[in-house]
Amino acid sequence: MPAGTPKAAHFAVLGPDDNANASALFMGEDFTDTELGFWAGETQTNLRLFWLRARSWKRTRILGACLLIAGFAAAIIGSKVALPSAIHRADKSEQMAGSIEVLEGATSNASRANAKDKTKLIPDPGMGWPTTMFWPRLFCFSVMNKDNAQEIATMKMQIQKQIGIAACERFVVLSGERIYLGKGHRWDNGTAVDVWSWVNPARPVAMGNLQAGDDTNSFKNTEIFINAWRILISSKALEGTDWAVKVDPDAVFFPERLRKHVKKLSWGTQTKTPMYFKNCNFHGAKLYGALEVFNAAAMQELSKRMSECVQLPWGRWGEDEFIDKCMERLGAEAKNDFALVGDHRCMSAECEDTWRASFHDYKSERTYLDCWNRSRKSEEHQNMMKEGHFFCCTFSSNPRDPCNSCNPGARSSPGKGWCGSSKNQCHGCGASASWCKRDNHSKRNVLA
Repeated sequence: MPAGTPKAAHFAVLGPDDNANASALFMGEDFTDTELGFWAGETQTNLRLFWLRARSWKRTRILGACLLIAGFAAAIIGSKVALPSAIHRADKSEQMAGSIEVLEGATSNASRANAKDKTKLIPDPGMGWPTTMFWPRLFCFSVMNKDNAQEIATMKMQIQKQIGIAACERFVVLSGERIYLGKGHRWDNGTAVDVWSWVNPARPVAMGNLQAGDDTNSFKNTEIFINAWRILISSKALEGTDWAVKVDPDAVFFPERLRKHVKKLSWGTQTKTPMYFKNCNFHGAKLYGALEVFNAAAMQELSKRMSECVQLPWGRWGEDEFIDKCMERLGAEAKNDFALVGDHRCMSAECEDTWRASFHDYKSERTYLDCWNRSRKSEEHQNMMKEGHFFCCTFSSNPRDPCNSCNPGARSSPGKGWCGSSKNQCHGCGASASWCKRDNHSKRNVLA
């Protein structure tokens, strides 16, 4: 090699034991001609190999870092990341292998995330069609008489129109034999699952006789419902919901209204306290059987201590008295809500009352639908009345200006009483009743 050649021109492929030579090369030491000849013999070959390896190593580090970043990004956003085919042809260095391993792990995680996102609910016969409000979650059930054609028709209608108990998150119908009730949720291909009643084997029961010493003049159906509760508890169907609701087949039921009644009791530590509702105020608070409402904690307690309730002297009771006394035995906290059910036997209310969650008894499909439609139309009307700030004043201190001198407790707004539902109903509430509205221009109440 000619004299004066800079040391930067001397390159070789260095092995693990060539540290000294490497230091000499890059520290600027001089070499003899023999040494230079030794190195020059492989200069062209080794120079090319050294640069290729150096470039490959640098490229590997950069590509590995990029892939590592891409892998973490893919795991976060759940996108599918495909490994570039060039990776498979890249240098099999340790750094690259580690980067590929990280990326493959991220890709696998992303694929699992995508698969989870694409998971679809599988229709089952117990899935309802909740609307308007979706919390708290309700499990609703009815016990149907297999020999009562009207009850069967009413239950089928609820499922067909997706109303009543079929508008809860989950629902079940029990009867003395397995009866087809209609079509449930549909698959993607349009076919629907079949909904059948669950079999609740029980002996026929007699009507109660108050004169004979029974505590009910309705069916002495406690044994039927003891079996029903046992079936539901053992099936685990109640799990995953916040409230369990028993609804008579002839009780017109609005689940979204019930949610409004129980919402304030459905969060926080209070949910750990077993609770149920007494909905009839007749000679004291009682549980009326048309609509029975229990929180999840009460159902958990019932599942553990059902045997204690069965030991009660229930032979002359109706099922509602049994479950009421059962809850008392279990230490459940009773909540009084006398506006929960409208029934002429206890806590009477017409179907136009939009705060009531249920109306009883409407035993045929026609009368059930008539009440349901009347209540829905009343909701629409009352929403319109609320927007116009209409109200009924049944008594005022100044007859010349009744709308601005309405006595406390004499004012009835839409949805808050029969008199406030419409102008005609208001005028039917007494000679002094006045139908009023708010005038936005004068900022005063005026006769409507």
